[in-house]
Amino acid sequence: MTAPERLASLDAFRGFDILTMVFVNYIAGMTAIPFFLRHAAAEQDVFTLTDVVFPGFLFIVGVSIPLALTKRMRDGRPLSALVGHVLARAAALLALGVLLVNEDRFSAAASGLGRDLWYFLATLAVFALWAVVPKGAPARQKRVLTGLKIAAAVLLLVLVALFRGQGPDGSATWLRPSWWGILGMIGWCYLAASLLFLACRGDRTVQAGAVGAMTALYIGSRHGALAFLGPVNGVLDVGSLFGSHTAVVTAGMLAGTLFLPGTEAAGPGRRVRSLAVLGATLLLAGFLLRPLHGFSKIRGTESYALATAGLCALAFLLFYVVLDIYKGSRATAFLAPAGRNPLLAYLLPGLIANAAALLGGLLSFDLGRVLWPFAGTGGLPGLLNAAAMTGIVLLLTSVLTRAGLVLKL
Repeated sequence: MTAPERLASLDAFRGFDILTMVFVNYIAGMTAIPFFLRHAAAEQDVFTLTDVVFPGFLFIVGVSIPLALTKRMRDGRPLSALVGHVLARAAALLALGVLLVNEDRFSAAASGLGRDLWYFLATLAVFALWAVVPKGAPARQKRVLTGLKIAAAVLLLVLVALFRGQGPDGSATWLRPSWWGILGMIGWCYLAASLLFLACRGDRTVQAGAVGAMTALYIGSRHGALAFLGPVNGVLDVGSLFGSHTAVVTAGMLAGTLFLPGTEAAGPGRRVRSLAVLGATLLLAGFLLRPLHGFSKIRGTESYALATAGLCALAFLLFYVVLDIYKGSRATAFLAPAGRNPLLAYLLPGLIANAAALLGGLLSFDLGRVLWPFAGTGGLPGLLNAAAMTGIVLLLTSVLTRAGLVLKL
């Protein structure tokens, strides 16, 4: 079986989206910034540029699923191994999601450890645990890296055991998924969509039908159809996670299957037309369903999910035409490190913040005021400050990637 082709457009699109996510996370809470850079409120029937960032990553995850799983099939992996890989990757995303969303609840007094130190050590452990061992590395280097991974796993387990957060009543509580966070939500959607792909063996008709079924699932959930699930809805929000959000991932899978081995003979023209039709259809469906529940990222409405998935398909089409057809990848080469190492780029801002706080504490100096002096003021200075910090994240991602630190779940 031929290997799926490497798409420069996918790496660039992923890099662009993850860096945009880093940027909007830096400006979150700032005042005096343009409306299109803020998240729309739940009751507003609109979505902003910032509101498209998360579905953009869900769509990219969907595009990657057929390519990654087909590559493993090419290597002769049995179905049981493929399912095991999907389950392990989803579990890792869920675990990371829960760790990150509990940061605001962390209680230094109850844990016996400062919050910044706890998360600094936890992030370093994650780096070591999920660092890719280079192919062809000498046996001694592999043994050292394996030892580091074991030590990182032990450290992470100790930190998890020490964790204590503050509950609503002020009592000490352990880690809990008050919500799953960005990585956790991606984990659930990845799990559902990947199992669907394996079950239908990549059949595009089944996947298209699944997008419709997932849309119906969300609509039904808004009208009480999932009430019988009781407390499960409180933990998982089934209608949103496995309905509208997984529909975006599945729409991405429809795009990804256009690049599977055996589709090369169709030529780029057919791929362009198919992506254009996919994007236009999803966008139209989103606007047609808008009267039901409106556009809302906070509520994860079906119209918001479909419309943003359509925009993502059209954006991916633009990247594909420029980078893979006309070979204009030189202009976007700076995005490649973040595109090929997205988990590192996503985790670095937190690590920088924790390191700055720890170093500032040792020096009795507020180092954070040096790195982001305009975080509280916003406006143009705040936007420029966020852009500069995003540039630092990109630079560190590039340097660490070239040094061989690549994270892969």
